[in-house]
Amino acid sequence: MRLLSILLLAFYCLISNNTLAQIPPDSSVIRIKDTIIRTIYPPSRIMTYVEIELIAGRNSGYFMRRMQTIDKLNANQITDLPARSLPEALTFVGGVDVRQRGISGTQADIGIRGGNFEQSLIVVNGFKMTDPQTGHHAANLPIPLLAVSEIQVFKSPTVLQFGQSALTGAVHISTQHNLPQELKVSAYGGSFNSVGAQALLRTKIKKYQQLLAVSRDQSNGHWYNSDFKNHQLFYTASHPIGINEKQQLSYLAAFTDRNFGANGFYSNKFPDQWEHTSMAMAGIKHLVQLADSRLILRQQLLLRRHTDEFRLKRFDPTFYTNSHVSNVLGYELHGTYYMGRQRLDFGIEERFEQLQSSNLGLRERQYQSTFFQGSGFLGEYSYAAGLLFFAYDWQNPQLMPSIQLGKSFKAGQYLFANYSKGNRVPSWTEMYYSDPSNIGNPNLQPEYSHAMEIGWRKASAYRGEYRDNKRLRIQAGAALFYRQHTNMIDWVRDASEFTPNPNPWKPVNIASVAFRGLETNLQFTLRSKNTWAPSKLNFNYTYISAQHDFSSEQESRYAITSMRHQLNSLLFLDLSKHFKLSLTSRLIQRIDESLFHVIDAKIQVPLHNDWVVFAEANNLTDTQYVEAGFVEMPGRWFKLGLTYCRKAKELVGQY
Repeated sequence: MRLLSILLLAFYCLISNNTLAQIPPDSSVIRIKDTIIRTIYPPSRIMTYVEIELIAGRNSGYFMRRMQTIDKLNANQITDLPARSLPEALTFVGGVDVRQRGISGTQADIGIRGGNFEQSLIVVNGFKMTDPQTGHHAANLPIPLLAVSEIQVFKSPTVLQFGQSALTGAVHISTQHNLPQELKVSAYGGSFNSVGAQALLRTKIKKYQQLLAVSRDQSNGHWYNSDFKNHQLFYTASHPIGINEKQQLSYLAAFTDRNFGANGFYSNKFPDQWEHTSMAMAGIKHLVQLADSRLILRQQLLLRRHTDEFRLKRFDPTFYTNSHVSNVLGYELHGTYYMGRQRLDFGIEERFEQLQSSNLGLRERQYQSTFFQGSGFLGEYSYAAGLLFFAYDWQNPQLMPSIQLGKSFKAGQYLFANYSKGNRVPSWTEMYYSDPSNIGNPNLQPEYSHAMEIGWRKASAYRGEYRDNKRLRIQAGAALFYRQHTNMIDWVRDASEFTPNPNPWKPVNIASVAFRGLETNLQFTLRSKNTWAPSKLNFNYTYISAQHDFSSEQESRYAITSMRHQLNSLLFLDLSKHFKLSLTSRLIQRIDESLFHVIDAKIQVPLHNDWVVFAEANNLTDTQYVEAGFVEMPGRWFKLGLTYCRKAKELVGQY
């Protein structure tokens, strides 16, 4: 409570200081995607501004000048994909290894470039979704896919963007509530008695921009004891405050509840496993720009609560049941100071984590970090260099540097290179969990990574005679990456001649693990008057090799099961002026596992004005494969649905 009081007092002090809100009328300020950005040009210079895409994070920059590999999916792309949940949409991003247990995102593990689910960070509107109990819960997200405006995937440690906790990369999920007013509803039914519905309302009441989204999915499951019921509720809003309304407050509140049969999720010895999880979160952000328009301050406060009940025998809770309740309280303060073509970012973060568990006991810990970063232009080169100081319970302080360089060339080409150090503190499951098949290790130490990348990208203008001489656009990119882990945490066990292996798993700090890889992408975008013409064709390929420093007599749960080959292909066709067909292909081979190939399809047909019928066919190849645990993924299955979307300037009047 003392920590909470201190954080709330700090938040209140900044909000109540209205003198910070006065910005002179001649200051050069633009508003880009709900973030106030001061331009580097003097106020007297006349300029025309256009909407600019920004990189997510505490020190956002221009997306086209990103000095690391960052992929994104926007709302239109997500709508065209044969996906129902966020994990399903992420399966089409190169270098991202999504291991689902079942369908519709009931539970999924998300890894980036060979990392496992514990080593990647998931962020929602700038709020971290870290779970101190286990990374298995990090993707228990409360956002209906209908409400997502953009997903950005960072494929290297994100010290500069989000601070510590992202050892291999991060996924940032954005929702836009300040777009034109909109009402959208979608419902479907399909195989395995699957049904679901989502609804979204985006509106403005007086000065309050708001977004409310809800969803429900349920199914009997694709095999024994794989039924589920998933619920999501998401709300976000913002409004100006202060003198001249130059400050801004933003709010977020969300809840998700998941009840599912967990056959094969964690063990193949108990087919009647069952789990019930719920997550509630509330956050508030405050943004203010100082009078001289050179300094911007942002602060945010987050409270996240997660509950988890797990049974080995669904209808016999007395046999074996684990119950966990975790709480996370986090506060962040960021500042940006502009100096001509240069800028300085700085900030602090404090996070408090607490757990009450029938298996893991009562646990508490704190994280402290502070950072600073300089960025800007040196002649023709762009750069960003920073340093983060991190401590865990005020012990074992660590310095984590990061540097990025980039240069633009003719014909839309861009060359970049970067280095960063990342870290992760072990979860309480890794340290204290115990059952007949697993033994925790309370002596685990934090793990670290040193990551380097060099890359190239090219984006051409549209070519051809159609639509102002703009018809075909080609985008391409390639990157070589290397990541060295020290003290890497992995679950290992001694090999055995017996099947199944009777030896228990135990997490240990492996001395050294190195990941090397290549990632490429190619995208064609075509604007054509003709029907039956492709509108977009995407390819991305990732190759990863891993070298591990431990005994060959040991079996690894995560370190030697990363992806080796991944090839994604996405084809979007315009069958007529309105009809759309999407075909996606995923070819994946993980280390020491067989290659598998999955093809999905989605067709969208407008009925009348605001109504659209869609049909999805998943796993058309009827491939048998396992992504996580012992869960056999479903063969060929289908969905049929209907979407209603109405956009208007005023759905709700000014009150």
